[in-house]
Amino acid sequence: MKIGKKTPQHWDFARDDRFWDVRTPSAFRKIEPGDDIFFWLSGARVFQSWVRATSSLYPIGSNARPAHWIDVDGGGYTHRFEFEVVSEDVAHPAAWNELEAAAGRNYAPPAPANPINEPAAEEFLRARFGHQLDIKFTNVPVAYALGEDMRERSERQITLRRGQARFRNELIGAYAGTCAVTGSTVTSVLEAAHIDRYFGDHTNHVTNGLLLRSDIHTLFDLGVLTISNSLTVQLAPWLRESEYRPLHDKPIHLPSDESNRPDLEALARHRQTCEWS
Repeated sequence: MKIGKKTPQHWDFARDDRFWDVRTPSAFRKIEPGDDIFFWLSGARVFQSWVRATSSLYPIGSNARPAHWIDVDGGGYTHRFEFEVVSEDVAHPAAWNELEAAAGRNYAPPAPANPINEPAAEEFLRARFGHQLDIKFTNVPVAYALGEDMRERSERQITLRRGQARFRNELIGAYAGTCAVTGSTVTSVLEAAHIDRYFGDHTNHVTNGLLLRSDIHTLFDLGVLTISNSLTVQLAPWLRESEYRPLHDKPIHLPSDESNRPDLEALARHRQTCEWS
């Protein structure tokens, strides 16, 4: 994804706003939630950041949040996609031709965006980055404070519920952006659920997690939904008479990489906390 060389500050605006606006949607129509996107600065051809899309491309409506872009021609932006930042730590800078060598093909540097479908090129880009963000909001006030930005407060609370960003990003990658229980692929409502309760960063391991839709995450944490040893959904008896009934005994969606699949012993410990089980 190209950042214009005359407006390098647009990345700073995008990082704060957590969205990117485009004038011509054609090059961006295939963006889907969960896609990894890498921004680079035109002219210098320097990679700036790695983000993950949380929405597909959509038209900018009259009630859309205002952007902070600086354009001599006034902008003319028509479409937008939203994202969360994975990393800005470019630990291993690379030249454009190195990316092309990894992909085994040529890209078009002047283009607004270059779709990358080659696994080797994707791995090359991820390897350019070091530290991934692990945002923690430890002090979320319960009471409203006069003058508080309610949108910012809401976003802090959503981030807290979702779980730490790096852990969630790893689960999104492992589960291909799909809720393990419902099959939902709406990234904005998918959360990082710990199987064994969170006791520090050492518990933030993919095998100790499930990617769950927000309501399923709540039921899992409350111990009224659990996962059997045969990796099927088990509901508390009273939930089997609710709208969640179709989920009972349903096999869960698993990561394709077996090393990322949930720890059976951790799942057994979770079941032991469910008094009805």
